[in-house]
Amino acid sequence: MKEILNKINQLSTISPVLVTDVTKEYFENAEILPAEISSKDLGIVNTSKGLKAPKWFVNLLKNDINTVVIDKIDEIDMESQEKFYELLKYKTISNIEFYKEIKIVVLCKDLNKVSPNITSLCQIIK
Repeated sequence: MKEILNKINQLSTISPVLVTDVTKEYFENAEILPAEISSKDLGIVNTSKGLKAPKWFVNLLKNDINTVVIDKIDEIDMESQEKFYELLKYKTISNIEFYKEIKIVVLCKDLNKVSPNITSLCQIIK
């Protein structure tokens, strides 16, 4: 397992990584996003008091976290997976950029249940 985690760490510095058969428990210093997170909770919301960043994004910045893990993406339908497209392709949410060092890891069990749009943005580790 250590070899796979080293490979994930190395490749995720280049682009998002899609990994099969690894669980979120292996990631220390990571912000875990469950795949079923609502689009509202994923992005920045414009409220009457102004723009409000989601809690996970604030945690990322406040706690000096360097990895975002999208957990169990294959457990939601392919259409719903598209809400992660901006995050994966541009490392942004609501057009707000992450800092460059952020790593993005996507976890799944069944690669066949992951949208081709999502897999096209990631390096795949089986």
